Amino acid sequence: MTFPRTIKATLLAFTFLVPAIMPAFAFEAGTRWMTITAPDHKEAERVLITYPALADGDAYTLGGDQLWTGVPARRNATPVAEKFPLVILSHGSGGNAAALGWLSAELARNGFIAAAPNHIHSTSGDSIPADSIRIWERSHDVSALIDRMTSDADWAPIVDKDRIGGIGFSLGGVTMMLSAGARASLPRFAAFCDDPQNADAGCGWFKRGGVDFAKIDAGAFEGDYRDRRLAAVVTVDPGLAMAYQEDSLAAIHMPMLFVNLGTGEQIMRGVRAQALAGQIAGAGYAAIPDAIHFSFLGICNPGGAELLKRYGEEDPICADGGKTPREELHKQIFFQIAVFLRRELAER
Repeated sequence: MTFPRTIKATLLAFTFLVPAIMPAFAFEAGTRWMTITAPDHKEAERVLITYPALADGDAYTLGGDQLWTGVPARRNATPVAEKFPLVILSHGSGGNAAALGWLSAELARNGFIAAAPNHIHSTSGDSIPADSIRIWERSHDVSALIDRMTSDADWAPIVDKDRIGGIGFSLGGVTMMLSAGARASLPRFAAFCDDPQNADAGCGWFKRGGVDFAKIDAGAFEGDYRDRRLAAVVTVDPGLAMAYQEDSLAAIHMPMLFVNLGTGEQIMRGVRAQALAGQIAGAGYAAIPDAIHFSFLGICNPGGAELLKRYGEEDPICADGGKTPREELHKQIFFQIAVFLRRELAER
């Protein structure tokens, strides 16, 4: 049996190691939007590209709105004329690309191109359970986006097609698991959701949305969607953690890092990834103390929690699990991701 390499997430380690691993703010974070048309949808899908840039373009706040503080970036800045690794960033159910701008901007400043699709019918304001359960469509989005980024006249010259990775959060973690070669098990997921103890993993949301697991296309749900161009993958609180086929996990031979937000019993049952990591040869695992599932999202403005209550949002989107501020949790999360991507992509 192969055990995962456990990486301890500590702010002390971040403080002393990051300068030696990645130069802080080596580049500006430029942003542009484009569209792709994935095979499962007739409508165009918007994609946020965040890239290493020069200090020109229009300075603005990426992802900033009434709820989120956002982060500094430069709209339509000039891309740095070098080859960089490409990282596909897949958001969770009901999330969106700009809301993960804290991560994509940090990646760009440290020499990565981050391409984040707004997955159709699984995005803020357009999140439909009956469509979100069609998990294979998101992996098709990933492959279509890699196609575009490696052939587009604007992006192909600065994308290193031999250094492509992925990061997925929550349902986006499912996306990246499938794209890495894992195959889901519909009976296992249905059985997990049938247990009254398991309120997370989207089970209640799917059922309230009228999803009948017996009517899901099992062949599509359990299909093989590996994209062999991916060289390394990070999953953060990956969905369906209990519902992947063992033989497909054993067949994965790419570097992978699993990150859980929280520790022990604090981690939601449906996304506990340590055992999952143990089934993939050489996979790494890290847990972030004081974090909860929503700590991966942006930083809320003062009064953000009250704003969410007024809109009827019940999830503690602006809360975390302890005394550590979300800004510091982001640093710890980025440290884990940066060390991994630096080793597996940037230094290849």
